[in-house]
Amino acid sequence: MFPINLSIKWLIPFLIFSCGLVAVSLLWVFRETWRVEWKMYQKQEYAQMKTDMEAKLKVLEDPQWGDPKKAALARNSLEYLKKPRYQVKQIILKGEGSWKKGTSGVRVDRCMTCHINEDKLIKQHPYTAEIFAFDIYGCTVCHEGNGRAIKKASAHEHMLEKKADMYNRLVHPEDAIKFWKTLAGLDIRDGLDASDFRYYNVTGEPQVYVGSTTCIKCHKKLTAYHVDFWAGSKFKTFEKVKNAKDFIEGDDNYRKQCYKCHTTGYNEKTGEYNEENVTCEACHGPGEVYSQFMSTGKLAEAATLTRDTFSFKVCGNCHIPRNHEMRLPRLLATEKIELSSSLREDVGATRRVAPEEGELNLAEEASVPDIFTLISFSHEEKGAPKATGEGLRPQEVEKGTPIPEVHRTQAEIGTKG
Repeated sequence: MFPINLSIKWLIPFLIFSCGLVAVSLLWVFRETWRVEWKMYQKQEYAQMKTDMEAKLKVLEDPQWGDPKKAALARNSLEYLKKPRYQVKQIILKGEGSWKKGTSGVRVDRCMTCHINEDKLIKQHPYTAEIFAFDIYGCTVCHEGNGRAIKKASAHEHMLEKKADMYNRLVHPEDAIKFWKTLAGLDIRDGLDASDFRYYNVTGEPQVYVGSTTCIKCHKKLTAYHVDFWAGSKFKTFEKVKNAKDFIEGDDNYRKQCYKCHTTGYNEKTGEYNEENVTCEACHGPGEVYSQFMSTGKLAEAATLTRDTFSFKVCGNCHIPRNHEMRLPRLLATEKIELSSSLREDVGATRRVAPEEGELNLAEEASVPDIFTLISFSHEEKGAPKATGEGLRPQEVEKGTPIPEVHRTQAEIGTKG
């Protein structure tokens, strides 16, 4: 308790100090509640989004060119934008936190607290937004910075804003490998590793295919035996494909099925490819990052990049059963031949008769060989495949080899009872 005879000399300074302390406290509360930095940015973004939506709605409500359904959706969006809810937004990412030894627990990105206009973000990331969704991979995987912070200075600390800054972090092959491993760790699919993301640069954009000519300039001297082996092998398959009748007579959609495995750098979205035939980058991946090390004399680093990110999974993209099955109907129609019922019996049917009951046994299914087991192709000088109609027949089996049981087709079952 203060003494009753407290003099004015001490009372006035005390009151001034108390009032100052209260003022500072109120100012702090005001800044943290009403004048929050991230909330100011949200208000600016929402105001701009509201203006854009009003302009869009005006077009959609046009009697002649408008769209009533889209206009209704736009009106609902506009109602929210008039009275938006300001709040901290975050993406919970897969994997450990970004602090030392992962002690931060769940990994999050809160960049969208300020950058809330997703349409604007997509326009700013024309090559990456479609590949790497913001709500799965976040922002800091490419731009770095501090994803947990909600104040600009802290969030943008050590951030890589421009592409040039991202390229500059690529000093050692481990930098690229670490980036690809991070993408694999963030992906919601299981079983992925760095090799599945080696098609992308450290900016998140697809790597550039430099072409086999660029590769051979160095490797003709460094690994001549490898280049010679490739040049004398069957990797130039597109030469035969181009002369095949079904490829020539097929439409664009049919031909696109061939591009995936018989060209290099094929883009299914654009329908374009970088190079004909199976060249270096078809197996080793696009060479933009690799050639960057090679061109600066870092041969050991380039070798590390190739060795540590190669996966035999790339082989399975093309070397799979029935990969040419789509050719069968077109070749049969082109050559005007039909498979006889005896041929179907030889290669096996998809239904067989149970010996006791005489009914279809749907549990057992016989395997059907690949198209090239059914039809053998003799490549003439022109390169066009010629269907001979000769496949696996009983008379072709070597003497002394037991002939497998012949299955009856469903059509024969219905005919013969």
